[in-house]
Amino acid sequence: MKKLIAIALIVLLAASSVFAGGASESTSSSADNGKIKVRIWTVDRHDANFWTEKVDEYNATNTDNIEVSYEIYADNFQQAVDLAFQTGEAPDIMKYAQYFDKYVLDGRFVDLLPYLSDEEKALTESVWYNGYNLIDGKLYFIPLENSCMRLFYNKTIFERLGLKVPETLEEMKEAALTITNELSGEGIYGFACNLKGANSGIMRSLEPQVELGEGVYKGYDFGKGVYDFTAYIPYLEAWKEMIANGFPGCESLDIDPLRSQFAAGKIGMYMSYTASEPGVYENQFPFVEGQEWGCTYMPVVDGEIKGAEYYTGTPAFLINAASKNVDASVKAYKAIFLDKENLKEHFEQGYGISNFQEILDTATMNEVYASNPALLKTEHDVIYPKTPDELYPQDFILEGLDMYNTFSAMIFGQMDIEKGIADLNKRYNDMNEKLIEQGLYERIINLDYARK
Repeated sequence: MKKLIAIALIVLLAASSVFAGGASESTSSSADNGKIKVRIWTVDRHDANFWTEKVDEYNATNTDNIEVSYEIYADNFQQAVDLAFQTGEAPDIMKYAQYFDKYVLDGRFVDLLPYLSDEEKALTESVWYNGYNLIDGKLYFIPLENSCMRLFYNKTIFERLGLKVPETLEEMKEAALTITNELSGEGIYGFACNLKGANSGIMRSLEPQVELGEGVYKGYDFGKGVYDFTAYIPYLEAWKEMIANGFPGCESLDIDPLRSQFAAGKIGMYMSYTASEPGVYENQFPFVEGQEWGCTYMPVVDGEIKGAEYYTGTPAFLINAASKNVDASVKAYKAIFLDKENLKEHFEQGYGISNFQEILDTATMNEVYASNPALLKTEHDVIYPKTPDELYPQDFILEGLDMYNTFSAMIFGQMDIEKGIADLNKRYNDMNEKLIEQGLYERIINLDYARK
């Protein structure tokens, strides 16, 4: 009975999340009008209006008798997709997310290469990455844009207190503490992170900060083929102090409530994606009158960059190989998301940063990017190869907390940082060595990504 209740709750939760981002009803018609139905699932809300309009245009003009439903989920997308695959109800097209690694070897997704024209290949081939979206010669998704992790800050607060935009970890910590000490009486705090979900919050903030500063990706040393989380210690120590003196309630804070408080002038700094934030403050949470946000690179220890941070290719879409309408789904996907004019408009209107040089060369630079050049991708933003736990998620099963939840416990003072890091090193390396000894894979070394 408990299992049945749990399943029912999951179904209700998944259902309740649809359209949380405001997809228009015109794109979600389920009436039987004889048209070929193609369902798209996404979590992106910052550009929902833009893509909803493009979907509506396609529905009104296509001559293939196709009707697209553009459905926007809230905060349980991963669980919804998992459940949909289990019940045979997965959509025709879905936004690329972490579940890709879990299902790709099961043949769940369509290889796009046979469907691409020569022109489409020329447009996109610069973002085909072996082991990422190109696997065994099959292209499963195309990252249309890039989203890098950056520090977003309230320019008005910094100017008011005479603070320097931080370049080092210590400067970031001191700025955060100064803002709280000086302005908490007005309900303004120095730093915040959406730690309601440790994976999401830390993955978009502390993790890329360490990648850039220390050249360690998700705790893995590609030069030695072992896990070593030691480089995280100074960052965790700084974060522990900033969160303790930061915006109240970060342990239960989600990203949109955080953004709304930042837009209201109540938070000095936080970290997030370059693709989404400009659109968020233009359309979703307009910034309070008289204040202005800015963007800068991740502050690192001593300001010395020893590595590079992982950038996200987004949005990218996967096509369900079990769809009853694969051909129609591919047609709709290409007509909407690979249309050059759509891509150009999306970039020019500030919704995201195109991954394609042809689009960048022909588009007009939006003012938000011109005035915040740190939003643009640099040589220090890369696509990393996958770590053992990413490549073999079904086998790499840890005892105890994963890295993100361990970091969260440390940040909130629930775990000693040095002892916790030693334990994390042991648990990850024990599993890595065990799977190597079992012959599941050879030690994964990639000297191109070795720590400097």
